[in-house]
Amino acid sequence: MDATAKAHIGIQKLLQAEQDAAEIVAKAKQDKVARLKQAKAEADEEIAAYKAQRQAQFEVFSKDKLGDSGAHSKTTQSATEEELLLISQQVAGNKDTMMNMLLQSVTEVSV
Repeated sequence: MDATAKAHIGIQKLLQAEQDAAEIVAKAKQDKVARLKQAKAEADEEIAAYKAQRQAQFEVFSKDKLGDSGAHSKTTQSATEEELLLISQQVAGNKDTMMNMLLQSVTEVSV
């Protein structure tokens, strides 16, 4: 073999080695992207599970501390109705007295 043939074989080996290296780098990049996607998916699952757990804890806490809003609403409505009934009774009981006081203050002339 002459020098030109050896040089050509050497260049071919270098080109093949460069191509092999490029394939290895491309495969490594693909693997890295796949691992990143898998890690993101796993993190999203963990976040969703944690969020669901915290939401359940919040609901339990809300019921314990604030009570059932329906029961609270009924209690408030009942108390309001009782208060209005009491006010109506007081108005009815004092109506005549107030009317007399108003008439007296309007008809009386003070000097």
